[in-house]
Amino acid sequence: MNRRHRIELPLAAWPATDRAAWQDLFRAGDILDGQGAACHWAEATRRTNRKHYARWLGWLVANDLLDVDVSPWERVTPARVDAYARSLIDRLAPRTAASALIGLKCVAQRLRPDHDWRWLKVLTNRLDRWAIPSRSNRAPVLSAPDMFNQLLADLQQRARGPLTKRRDQLIYRDTLILAILTACPLRLRNLEMMKLGKHLHQVGPEWHLSFDGCETKTGQPVHLVIPAELTPLLAVFLEKIRPACPGAANGTDVWPACKGRPMAVETIYARVIKRSRELFGVAINPHAFRTIAATFLAEASPGDALYARPLLGHRQPETTERFYIRASQIDAARTVSAALRQIRDA
Repeated sequence: MNRRHRIELPLAAWPATDRAAWQDLFRAGDILDGQGAACHWAEATRRTNRKHYARWLGWLVANDLLDVDVSPWERVTPARVDAYARSLIDRLAPRTAASALIGLKCVAQRLRPDHDWRWLKVLTNRLDRWAIPSRSNRAPVLSAPDMFNQLLADLQQRARGPLTKRRDQLIYRDTLILAILTACPLRLRNLEMMKLGKHLHQVGPEWHLSFDGCETKTGQPVHLVIPAELTPLLAVFLEKIRPACPGAANGTDVWPACKGRPMAVETIYARVIKRSRELFGVAINPHAFRTIAATFLAEASPGDALYARPLLGHRQPETTERFYIRASQIDAARTVSAALRQIRDA
């Protein structure tokens, strides 16, 4: 089997039928003429699924299986998908392989909604349960309150200093980003796009973070409140540190970089990794803060675990269900422990 199957076929190189079918998924329309089957996908979802479908087409080309005379959905057969899945499993990390198959399923379902895709759903569900990341994506075993208190203390100590050196200003900025992620676990893209007056804005004495549905991965609007403890520390950043960055005064981007441009996604990711390692002794990626927050709610109580879905902006409750299940198990364990103590003390 050709090992070049991982090459994604560029959109311009897709067969005409595939390009047309893909574009039709996002056809604008109304109640009379209908909309494309994937019009509701957020832009990030479109990019991701286009990448997964491009990988599928690339594999077909590499294995001389791309028949341009059949409809795109007709190529998605059990035999071919089985071979494709095995090739992915042989060469990719389990999570990546499972995601590639799930993306193909999502596209196939939209290409032909009336087709029976139960066999593909069964396969992707099995792969999703099987996939264990080669590099653990689980958040380190750290307490969200302990992390927040440590970040708060660090910021308060730095705020008492002169903060005139560029290095000290950047460390303060990065520490503030970690504190906001701990209290308001945003996705990295939303953190990067933050603008004053639009996403970060003041409501009375509070600072709010707001993102429209078109700006989020799930299409769900996000509205969070920054803890009051951070308000004076955020003010130090906005009034003293941010204006000192080149070009910051001419724009509204919240997170300026050193050379007059806003921080890029890759830069924020790297700085979060670096600063978390310095503070906590372990590197924490931006997405892991979402797991830490949801885990904290789950461990507090099953009732608090239900807040994880709105906090994280998930569309479906199943996405956060694992935290609720864990909370229920913890609550059950506490109940059993309490009962055992009563028996022991009787």
